[in-house]
Amino acid sequence: MSLFLLLIACGGKSPDTAAQTQTTEQTTTQTTGQSAEIVFEGGTIHVTLGVNGPGQTTDRLAVAGGVVIATGDDVDARIDASTRSIDLAGGVAYPGFTDAHTHLLAGSFVLDRLLLLGTSSMDSLLGKVEDYSEEAPDEPWVVGYGWMSELIDDPSGVALDAVVSDRPVMLVDNSGHSALVNSVAMERAGIDASTPDPADGEIVRDAHGVPTGWLLEGALSLVSEVALDDYTDEQLGAGLPDSMETFSDGGLTGLAEIVASPGFDLSRPWIYEALETDGELPLRIHVYAPIFDVETGVAAAADLRDTMQGERVRFAGAKIWVDGSMGTSLAWMSEALTDGTFGANYFDTDDLTRIVEDAEGLGVPLKLHVNGDAAVAAALDAFEAEAARSGGLTLQHTLDHVVLISETDRARMAELGLVASMQPSHRLASKLGDVVDAWGDDRFEHAYDARALADAGVPLALGTDWPVWPTPDAMIQVWAAAAQLGEARELSVAEALTAYTAGGAQAVGRSADLGALEPGYLADLVVLDADPLELSADEASTINVIAVYVGGEQVR
Repeated sequence: MSLFLLLIACGGKSPDTAAQTQTTEQTTTQTTGQSAEIVFEGGTIHVTLGVNGPGQTTDRLAVAGGVVIATGDDVDARIDASTRSIDLAGGVAYPGFTDAHTHLLAGSFVLDRLLLLGTSSMDSLLGKVEDYSEEAPDEPWVVGYGWMSELIDDPSGVALDAVVSDRPVMLVDNSGHSALVNSVAMERAGIDASTPDPADGEIVRDAHGVPTGWLLEGALSLVSEVALDDYTDEQLGAGLPDSMETFSDGGLTGLAEIVASPGFDLSRPWIYEALETDGELPLRIHVYAPIFDVETGVAAAADLRDTMQGERVRFAGAKIWVDGSMGTSLAWMSEALTDGTFGANYFDTDDLTRIVEDAEGLGVPLKLHVNGDAAVAAALDAFEAEAARSGGLTLQHTLDHVVLISETDRARMAELGLVASMQPSHRLASKLGDVVDAWGDDRFEHAYDARALADAGVPLALGTDWPVWPTPDAMIQVWAAAAQLGEARELSVAEALTAYTAGGAQAVGRSADLGALEPGYLADLVVLDADPLELSADEASTINVIAVYVGGEQVR
């Protein structure tokens, strides 16, 4: 049984199972009788994983044209004089890991500039900005990333004028959902006391209504659009090779690439297409186009889909931000936060129902950012309305984060066949900030409940939200999911690995050819120096990646 079908048997459902099975059968038929170009041997190879029991393993794997064509005893019949053997040297191979949530291009851009992680005061921040501006005099903007509002009292963008007054400054926080900008940047963007807040964000103002230079959520776009226009594609993508190497080092063979966030749109997927053309792409990039507009967003995403279907770069769907981030305390809640507010939402159920209907009609899978329980409920209402209208969903859709969800809504997610893309390491980061205080202890203790979602039959995928979580190492995420969510919320190591392999593939719509190493599946595999299934979760976090293969090609 394939790993995808095993997930279904465990309770997850995929509306397009028939189409995916047909695709797998066609691929397998095309490889029948082929001679192997490569045979992997000399180690343990996990063909599939089992959540409720042992999965399938083998000691040999035959590959031709980047596709698995035989396993085990069937390999002998595929070997000829041209077949090349790759010795795993006692290593343990798994289906390639897919990170279900990243901002690779945006992260590569900001991490290649001023890093502000751990900055704990405005004075410290000002000092770092001043030093960097002197070290990088030719940068059109002073761009920084990683400061946390929880660590800095009274964040102020106009305070930056004291150290940089001749160039615009934009300092994005660690969540990517807010930024500090100086007066030059606001002048370039046309922001003053008369500028209204956008519907999906806020311009923080002082007691007199004057902007302080702190922009929340969608308000960041007022400046970021101006800033990004000053950078070429070459400048924006300059940090990608190093970042992709880091992902390969962490065992990743593919990822979901969110090319935007509220207020920060880097929709330049052709940068990846150029890398693929030049043979410089070690990962499978599944691109999600942002939807910020109800009227035209889905149609624009469908246009992109029709032009992006490469071997390693392809359109995967469209991304919608239903509510705000945890870091800005703007997750949309059904019960008030400790400050008396309910967070923020950028689309209501009527908007989402329209978007879901359009997406199903145009064949665009959706990926919805939902942190709070009210955001989850609104998304589920929309999907249920479309399922009732049309007789059922036909595409694989995903809910990102799903930090807080009720028992009732877990059952609704399972019934609708939606994937939950979770970032378990976020719980670790949340403890460092004000989230616990803003949410209250009891609510936070019910957050990140991967165990309850799995028990309800919701298919799980894991990811990092990189660079929000600064390392893309897959085994760190497995450790976080199996040892750091709290005893009642944790997954087993097997479940966490399944979520990073079959779950990641399902989340990006690739259950037919990724997430397992059965005949007909792509030969994406990661080779480890030990088997995490034989170790505790804490021990698994110390496992090293020996090699990574994408389509049978060694990329690390």
